Amino acid sequence: MRHQSYTLECTPDAFKARTSASGGLVIVRATTRDAARCGRLWTGVGAGFWTGRVRWSPARWVRHLRQPDVSFWIARSAAETRPDEDVGCFELIRLVRGTKIQGFGLLPPSRGRGLGRDLLTAATMQAFATGARKVWLHTATDDHPAALPNYLAGGYRIVRTRELRNPMPAPTPPPGERRVV
Repeated sequence: MRHQSYTLECTPDAFKARTSASGGLVIVRATTRDAARCGRLWTGVGAGFWTGRVRWSPARWVRHLRQPDVSFWIARSAAETRPDEDVGCFELIRLVRGTKIQGFGLLPPSRGRGLGRDLLTAATMQAFATGARKVWLHTATDDHPAALPNYLAGGYRIVRTRELRNPMPAPTPPPGERRVV
């Protein structure tokens, strides 16, 4: 199997807001008080897809969240059956020519319910609300199978494809946990 990474971009004119029928999401901006929670979400959402920041301490998260060009967003369920349950997250990084979405995704129990389109809509709208004229994100063939189709359906277009030499590494367990063999 070929392993590829994709850089995608979206402009306000191309953006297609989409929502699911699953009750939707409430999006809350994280503060430094949420540092440990951000770490848990980042690790839970990224398990199997990325390994960066897995070993960050809450103090390291606090320093990261204090950066003026960084905003971390927590997605919570708005459904009556799961009120206020954390379901995912995303991070916005303001750049000179736009905003980058990273750390985007849902926790495993929340996948497959259509919430990815709600989360993408929220992340993209938040990025455009800051004045961005372009929004970028990255994905790869090793990402969740619904990721790339979700981005394309939301109005993103592929602007760069790159061949990856190796697939994603095996998930790294969170600090204090060990891999079950």
